[in-house]
Amino acid sequence: MSGNGVWGAQADEAERRRWFDPTFKIMAVKVLPGEHYVSTAGQEMIVTVLGSCVAACVWDTRLKIGGMNHFMLPDSGSDVPVDKAMRFGNFAMEELINDVLRRGARRESLEIKVFGAGNVLPGVGVATTSVGDRNASFVRSYLHEEGYRIAAEDLGGLHPRRIHFFPRLGKVIRLFLKKDVERAVVNREMSYRTRLQTVEVEGEVELFD
Repeated sequence: MSGNGVWGAQADEAERRRWFDPTFKIMAVKVLPGEHYVSTAGQEMIVTVLGSCVAACVWDTRLKIGGMNHFMLPDSGSDVPVDKAMRFGNFAMEELINDVLRRGARRESLEIKVFGAGNVLPGVGVATTSVGDRNASFVRSYLHEEGYRIAAEDLGGLHPRRIHFFPRLGKVIRLFLKKDVERAVVNREMSYRTRLQTVEVEGEVELFD
């Protein structure tokens, strides 16, 4: 899902992931792994759930528009080459940033906040750096090399998170998830990670524990 540029079955699926959130009293859009969404609608909230995956919230401070992605790098410590892992991470970030820029944002006006990279997936061997740690290291390095400052981050730890991003305000709310939903997040990410290994690759923050 990418902004409003979806059609047919994709559009139907995107619409099923749009709802009115009674807690925040605002329309919400859910972003799944491998997707990004840019909002120019004003009163809209973008939501995702993260385990070892990373979400970047990109906001233009001038236009008050922004978007979120949700990505997991392939496990470059096992049978996926490092260059493929880096290309996938670059693609995810470039797609989101370029989509925001295409809508009139300016590079110098972007504010970027990053979340996730929890250590919730099993590693490959005792000495292997965890998937979450590799993801955190990647997104920090990528943004530094591209000349972007990270305005805020909440990376690492042991628990999944739910992220609420309000593009009109540039505000992010992070919630840690309860233990009873953690296994579902882990299972989903392990399934997504397996699929990735077979695919060819071409404001303010409020923290609530």
